[in-house]
Amino acid sequence: MKITLKKSIDDLLLSGKYSLALQSDDIESFPIEYAYALFLDGQLELAVSCLQNINSIRANWLKELINLIRFSKMESPTYFQIRNFLELDIDLMIVSQKFQYLEKFLNYSKFLSEINKETYKLIGRVLFNNNLVSMAKYYLDLYKNTVYYDPELHFMYARYYILHSDYRNALNSINQCLLSLPEYYPAIKLKSDIIKKIN
Repeated sequence: MKITLKKSIDDLLLSGKYSLALQSDDIESFPIEYAYALFLDGQLELAVSCLQNINSIRANWLKELINLIRFSKMESPTYFQIRNFLELDIDLMIVSQKFQYLEKFLNYSKFLSEINKETYKLIGRVLFNNNLVSMAKYYLDLYKNTVYYDPELHFMYARYYILHSDYRNALNSINQCLLSLPEYYPAIKLKSDIIKKIN
């Protein structure tokens, strides 16, 4: 089966089917997507060669990831690369079951958090959304130690406590969220749901 449309290649990558994405018959039109498929397939040198003549923040970020996997270091990731691509790429690693990549990446999180303070929160959110709840809580705690007054952090804590049927702590967390962002509708709705559980 040949894959020709970019959306199809993206869909395959997002569902962990990177080996099918490698069968694209239009590699030249979608070199970054193809390089990602090679990266996930462990063909790191080929992935680098696909990226050689591409000058984009996405391609440069993938080069950083490849450096991390190959040499256990990143050269110069930027604030915006971390903000824009970190969650997507962790998600790709999880759905593709590239847990050795994920481990190396998470081991580098302290360095990345020095560039972008939201790193721990972003990691916590994507892990939480992939049902890796205990790991997510660990990174949320790290984030809380540096940036306490982030309403999204407390929203995620509320969701964590709800999963554990700890509705009192969930209510405290959602109240903290609403102190900073009183008009945030998802938090207002979640608070209503929590109060129903308590009552």
